[in-house]
Amino acid sequence: MRSKVRSTFMTMMWGVSLAGGAALAEAPREPATEALRASAGALAWTEELGAGEGTGELVRTQEGLVYEPYNVMRRPEGLRTLTGLYTFPARRLERPVDTVRPLIRAQRAFGTSIEVDVRVRSASGAWSEWSISSAGEAVRLPWAGSEVQVRLALVADEHGRGPAVHEVKLEGTLEGGTTEGVRTLAPLAYRIYATREGLVGGTTANGHVIKSNDRFVALPSRRALATNGGSEYQVRVCYSKTAKCTTTSVWDVGPWNTKDDYWNASSVREMWKTLPQGKPEAQAAYQDGFNGGLDQFGRRPANPAGIDIADGSFWTDLGMSNNDWVDVTYLWTTGGGTPATGIIIDNNNAANDSTKGYIELTGTWTAATSTAGYYGSNYLYASTAAVSEPATFWFYLPAAASKTIDARWTAGTNRSAAAPFIITNASGTNLATVNVNQQINGGQWNALGTWSFPAGWNKVQLSRWATAGYVVVADAIQVR
Repeated sequence: MRSKVRSTFMTMMWGVSLAGGAALAEAPREPATEALRASAGALAWTEELGAGEGTGELVRTQEGLVYEPYNVMRRPEGLRTLTGLYTFPARRLERPVDTVRPLIRAQRAFGTSIEVDVRVRSASGAWSEWSISSAGEAVRLPWAGSEVQVRLALVADEHGRGPAVHEVKLEGTLEGGTTEGVRTLAPLAYRIYATREGLVGGTTANGHVIKSNDRFVALPSRRALATNGGSEYQVRVCYSKTAKCTTTSVWDVGPWNTKDDYWNASSVREMWKTLPQGKPEAQAAYQDGFNGGLDQFGRRPANPAGIDIADGSFWTDLGMSNNDWVDVTYLWTTGGGTPATGIIIDNNNAANDSTKGYIELTGTWTAATSTAGYYGSNYLYASTAAVSEPATFWFYLPAAASKTIDARWTAGTNRSAAAPFIITNASGTNLATVNVNQQINGGQWNALGTWSFPAGWNKVQLSRWATAGYVVVADAIQVR
């Protein structure tokens, strides 16, 4: 069947033609490298197809990277076509760029398509939203930077047949006129109707396999979709009826629409530019009859939802029993968000992927929510004493790497001013002990330092051994 499907493909090169199947041009006679050389002064590079990460339906073959989502669990909204994402490692360029032009050699059948997403890291370490090249045009980044990341979005037809990518080449240029001034001084926040996602056993848009009592959210645009296990795009959700809040990452796309970044201003918003900022298209369609009362795919929304919430966040962290209105803060819309992509290990193992990290407690640690600013559903605290009895955050690295460790806590006058974080590598070598003042800098990621770690299970321990009469707080750590 695979060879029969491939026989319907036509070869194309982005920058030559990206129209529908009937308008596709034959591949140019000159190789892609010649097309890249045509732009004088541009930085050119090739992404290695075997180096990225994606969902299980993205298959590497001798023909290239192929998307065949025959067995994907589909969302309740009933999308007829599915999109598979394949993310390449971040790349540091020789000099800053603010424009990236993709040139893709691929095969695709009518009804399938390929898009390219690009983002840039700021000097503070935070990523921009993904900028999307939907027709092969150059991607204009929100600011200039020398560290960029590329992601492919492969769209299959309703029969589960997707495109095959043979080569991914890009060129970056500095056109000027972009600055980091597009960032807001405070994160954007809106009141949004929320629905429960569920779908345990399914796979999110970023490749995460949904487990029972999971913790993440879905937004109807992949512009703010974090990498699998990543925290670069997070929301703070509060439910007024229970007075509970939770902070969690965006790991899926939905509900209803897939190109509705409603939190952005109309000048940036990908679709529905006439709607007020902060109003999801599904809400406008459901309440006001906008777009004839239909969503992006011509369906009539059954509710005005602009966010889906996974079971653990929905039921446990927020105490919700049914779909309802919540207050959402989009934390990445200001420089105060998570500084970089990383593995986050929460104090609650229900929120952790045990293959990547987990927490282990010795002695008496108590869960609490009384002080605001905690990550996830709560934080842990323990009284200081002349004993170690640590909270140990374990994290796994498949290969040796240099990593920065961030820690998070809630601040207060009863916290230790010298809480000891002990960094130990997988060989058992104590790399450092970092004493931090937990009376300040609460509710944010604080860098402990950068060290070289071997492959295997490394750890960060928060010890209780500090001046008596205080508490130490174990909330979460991030490895990036």
